[in-house]
Amino acid sequence: MSEPSKARQVATERRRCSILQAARAVFARQGYADTMVEDIAVQAGIGKGTLYLYFPSKEQIYLAALLEEARQLDAGSRAAMVAASTWRDKLAAYLQVRVHYFEAHQDFLRIYMTEFRGMCTQGKPFAAEFIHLANSGEAELAQVFAAAAARGEIRPVDPELAALTVSDITRGLMERQLRNWGRPVGPDDADFALEILCRALESMPAQAVA
Repeated sequence: MSEPSKARQVATERRRCSILQAARAVFARQGYADTMVEDIAVQAGIGKGTLYLYFPSKEQIYLAALLEEARQLDAGSRAAMVAASTWRDKLAAYLQVRVHYFEAHQDFLRIYMTEFRGMCTQGKPFAAEFIHLANSGEAELAQVFAAAAARGEIRPVDPELAALTVSDITRGLMERQLRNWGRPVGPDDADFALEILCRALESMPAQAVA
């Protein structure tokens, strides 16, 4: 690839990222239904016609904005879990990466937890990759629990149900980050959730069983 072609590619990718960043800010502020393509173009500092060169519709912008962040979250979670050695450390990595990521990406959190949920309840189709990314973390957790149970490190559990429960608890922490009332999510919340989960999963000592 020639140098001018590389420069154009870099400029195109930068513009695309700028549009998606603007889209997340607008969707988080106004919601999907009340957002128009013009709003995103204004936020990005470009004309509506230029925006349409990158994305053909508001829905495509929305899905792309979600997918970009979802890929980053999935990659970060996987890397942290692979680097961890024990099942407890892998579980801690899953929780901590997600809590910290959503704390640092509030726009993504808001559109993920509010607009995505609303669109799901309306039965609207989503990209296969997004569904895959949404499920991959739970599948990896299930593998961790299945392996730990096989080694006798945790009590026998349904690994899929255990993974879904962890996901539900994580999602609860994410939802609480969005509330403007009640107790906010603090730095120790993920650790407390981890302690509860580990206590519930750990194998009982032989003397306790007897």
